[in-house]
Amino acid sequence: MKALISYVSHRAELLPLLLQLVKKCKKFVLEEPMTVELKKLLSGEMNVKEYVMWADTTFPVYTTHFAKILLDLKSKGVEILPVEPYLEVIEGIHRAVEENRYEEYVKDEVVQKVLKAERAATGALIEYQKAFMSRDFDLVVESTLKFAKADANRFVLRDEMRARKIAEIDGEYTVEAGQMHFLLEDMLKDLIDEVKSVNLVEKAAEIAGIKYVKNPGNELTEMYMWEIAGENFEGDEELLAAQALVYISLLKKEEMLPTAREPFPHLKNEVTCAKIAKSMNYGECRKFIERVWFKKDEVTG
Repeated sequence: MKALISYVSHRAELLPLLLQLVKKCKKFVLEEPMTVELKKLLSGEMNVKEYVMWADTTFPVYTTHFAKILLDLKSKGVEILPVEPYLEVIEGIHRAVEENRYEEYVKDEVVQKVLKAERAATGALIEYQKAFMSRDFDLVVESTLKFAKADANRFVLRDEMRARKIAEIDGEYTVEAGQMHFLLEDMLKDLIDEVKSVNLVEKAAEIAGIKYVKNPGNELTEMYMWEIAGENFEGDEELLAAQALVYISLLKKEEMLPTAREPFPHLKNEVTCAKIAKSMNYGECRKFIERVWFKKDEVTG
């Protein structure tokens, strides 16, 4: 068994690079569960527009282009394999509630682990939102650290569950994985014959002649993930959290499509924002957030 992990982000500009890799294999392992909508899309019961409308996505532009690619790959004989057991459990919890069998479903040990991770992350997110409303910058930073730790635990569990499931697939295949799932590679190496990887975000930066800079929020979460994995990974947690707040404030939120003039618009924006955020010290981050968010709230009421 051989796996090629393709580290990507939900940006349409990266899809041509991903397609180049997937074409070389007969199996493509998706980082999502087999939902009712995806099953209908692949079977031809639902078109792309309908799929995007019904799918639970925060990236409709990316999802539209990705769905078209999946259908094209399928027509050319590539086997599409949705493998994301963590999210399958989440889907299962929702169905169990609807079908009035929640108490029975959550008795499963794996389901309990997922529930624990989700509750911790959700609780930390709520605390973050409360802290933000308090307009206390130090409290916001503290809550950001707590959420990053909870998120790190969730990422590690997802990778553990996914690695075991992927290892059951025979032959050679390309695996879709978000950049934050870097531990998946080492986990798979313990389970199958050969694992290689390529970071398409970094490859895009190389093509564009851009020096890639990791955003501080991801860097903070990765630090906690390494700690969970038993590795020592030092860094200024509070500073990274403060810089992460600046980064997400600067980042463009709307989806962008590549053009001949700007083939990697998201990458360019992300790197620019990361550079600005990481050039700031804690005090500068405080002043920025207080000016952009807290004082703005006072004016708008």
